Amino acid sequence: MIVAAIDTGGTKIVGAAVDDAGNILETIRIANTGRNGPFIMNTYRKIISTLGETYPVAAIGIGAGGRIEEETGKILYAVGIYRDYIGLEMKRELEEEFHLPVAVTNDCRAAVIGEKWVGAARDYSNIVGIILGTGVGGGYIYHNHILNGAAGGFGEIGHMILYPDGRQCSCGQKGCAEQYISGTALWNIYNEETGSNITSGYEFFQRVKDNDQYALAVLEQFKNDLAVCSVNCANVFDPDILLFGGGLMDTCEFWWDDFVQIYQSAGNQHTSSKRLVKAANKNAAALLGAAETALKLVL
Repeated sequence: MIVAAIDTGGTKIVGAAVDDAGNILETIRIANTGRNGPFIMNTYRKIISTLGETYPVAAIGIGAGGRIEEETGKILYAVGIYRDYIGLEMKRELEEEFHLPVAVTNDCRAAVIGEKWVGAARDYSNIVGIILGTGVGGGYIYHNHILNGAAGGFGEIGHMILYPDGRQCSCGQKGCAEQYISGTALWNIYNEETGSNITSGYEFFQRVKDNDQYALAVLEQFKNDLAVCSVNCANVFDPDILLFGGGLMDTCEFWWDDFVQIYQSAGNQHTSSKRLVKAANKNAAALLGAAETALKLVL
């Protein structure tokens, strides 16, 4: 059986045809230039229609940004970068148009689901996912079940306050973890320190490769901040593993080993027993999670 799966990232929207064994058969990438409700929905329609021309799509799975009422697929909340987005009833609109069952979940929660299904977390029952990309998201699988929360916000670790009265976050708070441990944070902080105008993680890590002392200092603080967030998650959620995914993991050669050492030294006997695991499917994890949620509707 084949489903259409979609992952909505901050910079791109990716769709794929995925079979019930977790094989990705075809991928479509479209730049997320609109970051608004109509653009996102039209992109979904384009992807689903294109995949449906080639594959017998049985269901649709969406990993979307924001806090989502999963039963209805309604967007309850999203940060300010999304316009004309809150209130969208994605599930209803897509089911009415394509006459197929639709599952909608948060994109970062989808990444954790994907790794549990066919990835690095498959052998564990209690999993905290920390998803590092344009922003920071997460999810928590408790005894093999993903938790949602009262308003779709369970596991939103990017908005735990790391530095009280710190950097302004797009959610309205100050000092959120997302403003310190996301890919966007790395180059924003670097720009503020140097007066530069880089606009991507690629540019930032090129400066790390070049031994730019400012970039190295920003990266050092990132390691420490990520370790503190991870120790907090280990203490609060008591998982079997902490799972790290998202686009920033493509750069882990520059920071992972140091981060693990800092995590061990910053925590306690309890947190040091937790395994720190890299997502096996990298940026495909959310696609696979979206696919798995869709397959549950038809299997």
